[in-house]
Amino acid sequence: MEIYETMQILDITKLNSVLQDSFDVIIFNTFFTLEEKYSYQIPSNEDVSNFIEAKTQYLDNFFRILKNSGLLFIYGLPKWLPYIGNYLDSLKNDHSLMIFKYWIALALDKNEARRTLCPEHIGLLLYLKSRNRKSPSPFHLNTKKVRIPYKNCEVCGKNIKDWGGKKHLINPLGANVSDVWRDVSRLTLNDNIIPEFILKRIYDLTEKKSFSIGYSKELSKRPLNAQDSGSSSRENPTVSTVNKPLEFKFNRVIHTDSLKYMEEISKRYPEGIFDLAFADPPYNLAKTYSNYMDIQDARDYINWCDKWLGLMAKVIRPGGVLMVLNLPKWCIYHATFLNNILNFRHWIVWDALSSPAGKIMPAHYAILYYTKPGGKITFNYPSDIEADSYCLRISCRKERKKIKNIKKVKVTDIWWDIHRIKHKRDRDEHPCQLPLNLMKRIIEMVTNPNDLVYDPFCGAGTTAVCAKMLKRNFITTEIDENYVKIAKDNLRRLQPTLQNDYVFIRAPVKEKKISIGVPKKEIEIKFIELCKSQKKVLTLEEVKTVNETLFKNISNYYPNFKTLKKIARRRLEMSD
Repeated sequence: MEIYETMQILDITKLNSVLQDSFDVIIFNTFFTLEEKYSYQIPSNEDVSNFIEAKTQYLDNFFRILKNSGLLFIYGLPKWLPYIGNYLDSLKNDHSLMIFKYWIALALDKNEARRTLCPEHIGLLLYLKSRNRKSPSPFHLNTKKVRIPYKNCEVCGKNIKDWGGKKHLINPLGANVSDVWRDVSRLTLNDNIIPEFILKRIYDLTEKKSFSIGYSKELSKRPLNAQDSGSSSRENPTVSTVNKPLEFKFNRVIHTDSLKYMEEISKRYPEGIFDLAFADPPYNLAKTYSNYMDIQDARDYINWCDKWLGLMAKVIRPGGVLMVLNLPKWCIYHATFLNNILNFRHWIVWDALSSPAGKIMPAHYAILYYTKPGGKITFNYPSDIEADSYCLRISCRKERKKIKNIKKVKVTDIWWDIHRIKHKRDRDEHPCQLPLNLMKRIIEMVTNPNDLVYDPFCGAGTTAVCAKMLKRNFITTEIDENYVKIAKDNLRRLQPTLQNDYVFIRAPVKEKKISIGVPKKEIEIKFIELCKSQKKVLTLEEVKTVNETLFKNISNYYPNFKTLKKIARRRLEMSD
């Protein structure tokens, strides 16, 4: 049976006749052309208005005919989906509203690169219709049953994911679904229909007895075709030749407010001066930084971001690059703001799986990539990387060096080969530190030696360290005096080599290791077995009444009991 037979096809020209609260799930295809996909020009106000007007009439009806707790999936281009997300965030009536849940990144398009990154990323927004924002309505996803099969390394034959001492936590059914779908088949897009295997994944995730699923399958008037290159609307990347003023002092970590600093720079150099401005701002997730909590009202946070994004756009030179890393829910707003003033190039997906939270595993960190009109662009294509069919075990990596024909692939706009910092030995005293390899790729890709790099949120100084290692000049600003000290200390740890390069010698965070005489693995296994015997995830108080020794071990080893409960919950799901 074809997947379309399991869904009700919605005629988007007759939505007004559909009854209110009719559907549990709706899938909306926004339609696009290759010309749109590969265009890097600033969209005109008329283009944006036409796009929003064309889509919002459907979105209003989808909001009306979707049931409470219903899910709306929107398939489209990363360049245009932020406008839809922005609009959906504003949709509400007296009874309900729409809440952003996920931006699922689909690794779909295998069209060859055209002097820029291979544009593999197609977006799939997921919104929830809820009665309340603070206490969202519960929604249904079959994440217990929909699993991603494990792959074995082509060289050593072991599971590609190195579980280390946590093999007892492996789910034999496969890995959890995340918000980056790289297991789907790559294809050269030659029409604008949602691929059937994507529809099948959505159906498998949302299927439930009595559930009604609607799919807007209507074709656009202008079909997509592989010959439509859109080359006439593209800029030609080349090498920057802007001369920097001699009186400008390079290679500094400045203790100051970045907004005030950028305002001053924009007055002194109205045309802009930086070749790259990169920002990794606080994510507004209530994380504790050195002396403040990273939490603001959503609108206040967005307005604050618009201020520094606008200033970043001013201080980069014509042809210069602005890149910003943030969570997708915020990058939706960043993109709609930046699309008005800069040329969109990519919504890069950093596939960096983090701790479980919610029904779908969070892995998608967005890196928006823009260029400033009017100047020459620097773009150095990253070196090919090993295919994702190999593991990261040190022994296997050594063995692969002896093999000549190891598979290599091009870097696309989905970066899965750079991993988050997990070990204390690699981390400084900063809650959101970026790995060196991430910043190295960014800086090498869009700048040349002696170019000038700026980071308004210096943090631990990763941008400054990488810029110096790669022989770029840098300026970073940081409002927190403690992080200024950490960044300067890190720069002092760069040791010159005989080859006139630098090696970074990290000083890890010193943390007293907890030792209670019982292996962590043993505690986890005992707690899981206890939960299985009780057929539920136990609270800490319930553990105490059954096994006081286990209670004491958990209390000593797990200051955050939620972590252990998540582990047990996953194991119970496997036995359902």
